[in-house]
Amino acid sequence: MGTLPASVRLALWATAAWNGQALGASVIERSFPDVDDVSGDLDRLQLWGELGERVMLCALPHPGHAQSMPRGSTSLMAETLDAGECAYVPMIGGALVPLIEPYGPEQDLGWRAELRAFDCSPTPTHRIEMLTGSSIERRLQSEIASATAELVDIDLVPWQRSSERDEAAGHLSGAFGLPAGMPARFARTIWSAATVSTAAEAALDHDPIVGASAHSQRHEVLRRLMIECDQVLADATNLAALTMAGVVPDR
Repeated sequence: MGTLPASVRLALWATAAWNGQALGASVIERSFPDVDDVSGDLDRLQLWGELGERVMLCALPHPGHAQSMPRGSTSLMAETLDAGECAYVPMIGGALVPLIEPYGPEQDLGWRAELRAFDCSPTPTHRIEMLTGSSIERRLQSEIASATAELVDIDLVPWQRSSERDEAAGHLSGAFGLPAGMPARFARTIWSAATVSTAAEAALDHDPIVGASAHSQRHEVLRRLMIECDQVLADATNLAALTMAGVVPDR
């Protein structure tokens, strides 16, 4: 769909609502701005808020890179890896996996989302609490520079089409609205990480005609860049949520 992962929006808007920075009734609309129908276990958002949860976090795992996942059942792991994302509450323990799919005739295609709830263990947040906005941003810049240098070394233009990052940014910009209460630098990092991740994914779908060795190298570099950008995106989102909830100071 070319937008921010739903779990990123859900984590930020639910956290904003639980801390009086947004209306609770607007969380689903804000989290799924380009989805026509949202169903499933929506009641968990109200329940967790009533139980005292003040933070929602997200995970954006890939096969072989699921260290940031909350601990839960094999069903939670399978559904999250299939969706590529989940949102979870660290204090109480519980997760929501958004499953988004198209529906309707090809000439009038719509999108629907189903939120599936899973139990999981409470998740310590100390790793996120130790991060800073500047350290997350530096990591993103380092990953982009490293990937670009590697692609140049194998005699390839870093992005298969020069417009891919512009296209990714265009897809994201139309529905980028995030809570007003979050620090601006987190929004910038979220924007950058999501844009580059989307561009890397698009580049993987448009392989140039090269030898097998260069093809393999290019695929590995772009896949690693996408995975690292998604981890940066999750870290920036989670630190922003902890900051909005007052768990960590704005730094």
